[in-house]
Amino acid sequence: MKLGYIGLGKMGMNMVLRLHEKKQDVIAYNRSPEPRLEGKKAGLRVADSYEALLAELPTPRTVWVMVPNNVVDSVIAEFIGFLEKGDTIIDGGNSFYKDSMRRAKELAGKEIHFLDVGTSGGPKGAREGACLMIGGEEEVFKKHEDLFKDIAAPEAYAYLGKAGAGHFTKMVHNGIEYGMMQSLAEGFAILEKSEFDLDLLKVTEIYNHRSVIESRLVGWLSDAYRKFGKNLAEVSGTVSHTGEGEWTVNAGKELGIPAKVIEDSFKFRVESGATPSYIGKILSALRNQFGGHSIETKK
Repeated sequence: MKLGYIGLGKMGMNMVLRLHEKKQDVIAYNRSPEPRLEGKKAGLRVADSYEALLAELPTPRTVWVMVPNNVVDSVIAEFIGFLEKGDTIIDGGNSFYKDSMRRAKELAGKEIHFLDVGTSGGPKGAREGACLMIGGEEEVFKKHEDLFKDIAAPEAYAYLGKAGAGHFTKMVHNGIEYGMMQSLAEGFAILEKSEFDLDLLKVTEIYNHRSVIESRLVGWLSDAYRKFGKNLAEVSGTVSHTGEGEWTVNAGKELGIPAKVIEDSFKFRVESGATPSYIGKILSALRNQFGGHSIETKK
């Protein structure tokens, strides 16, 4: 199978590099020219237009879209005219699950298949093996299973149900992530403020050796302390945020399920713009470690 791949940002570039190493036949495209040039320099096959990209793919075509959720519709609109009955679009970004359900229905009207793939693991996961949560038609999933195996870490992908299931599961994952990160940041802020002058790097290391809270998040916090020091002086106490935490809270309200921890975690990030803090520094540092997000360095 030849794969068309649209979007060469932090996640997309790393995923295409991984697929290239796995001997998947991938041709990529990006709206802006700089990532296209970077991809070509890395030895990837890169097209300079949607038309050129899709002309390279035999029918039925498969196109993976890896772009921010607010431009998915506009990107699909730009190349949909080149697709035909039986082709497949895979959305691997952080799209809102109801948008994925809508897109699947709209594309089904054109007899084009759609899979929604929640992708976790950040840029490093995209390069070394991600975690994939997949929704859509099961038969279409099965046709692409070898592709998912090559993208994912060992045993790190699953088909979860009808269209929207993949992005719904990833949305809740991100909401849980908000709460776990908030708890970790609050706990380490208490440790930092205590009378004991604790070596917080040493605390992360002991926490991450067979304790109940051993986790990748604790490991990333350990990396952050090594990089930025105990005071995280260069890291902003204001925390950026995306929509997934709020989406999860709203979904809980629709379903009658309270999500107080996730809601409070989201509110903290919103309010951190006016009230930066050491807790915010920890959250910003963690986002940098696993997602490559800016630490908003203070000058």
